[in-house]
Amino acid sequence: MTVGNVLLAPSPNNHDLMYYLKGAAAGGICCSITHGALCPVDVVKTRVQLDPVKYNKGLVGGFRQIVAEEGAGALATGLGATAAGYFVQGWFKFGGVEFFKIKAVENMVEEK
Repeated sequence: MTVGNVLLAPSPNNHDLMYYLKGAAAGGICCSITHGALCPVDVVKTRVQLDPVKYNKGLVGGFRQIVAEEGAGALATGLGATAAGYFVQGWFKFGGVEFFKIKAVENMVEEK
């Protein structure tokens, strides 16, 4: 067995703590990346909602306007909080799903 197989396809018969931690960590990392990647879109959307008179050129125009006025870094407003918050959400959501689906199956019995 290679290291890659251990990380990518853990044995379904071995549901130890490391199995659940891998699922939780994967969920946390993936949620942080996907939601963090959309943070600039959220910045533009929020600006349009708060000041529709100033930001009235659509999504792409809003990006250009914010970058021109405040620099590209303004599009990352709230990125840290977004990534941290969604990491926690993904950790518990994906780790919890793995835990509870396995425990549910283990506790089911066949009907006779």
